Amino acid sequence: MNFQEGLIAAFSVVASLIIVLVVVCLGWYLVWKLFLSRFKLVRELLGLAQSTDSPTHSENLSGDAGSGKARNARKVRRD
Repeated sequence: MNFQEGLIAAFSVVASLIIVLVVVCLGWYLVWKLFLSRFKLVRELLGLAQSTDSPTHSENLSGDAGSGKARNARKVRRD
């Protein structure tokens, strides 16, 4: 085996490792965005939990129980 063949073999190993790392990182990113980021436990384990639990939708604080916004407000699931 000469120097050129050894260089090609080393390059193929390095390129294979880079491809595997990119695929794993891309897979983790997609799973995080589509599924894992919704769970509070996973965010807390990774240290990404928000300090305040503010609802994503504004609540009706005026006390107007008959308004359409209060009835049509979407409930937010908290895990």
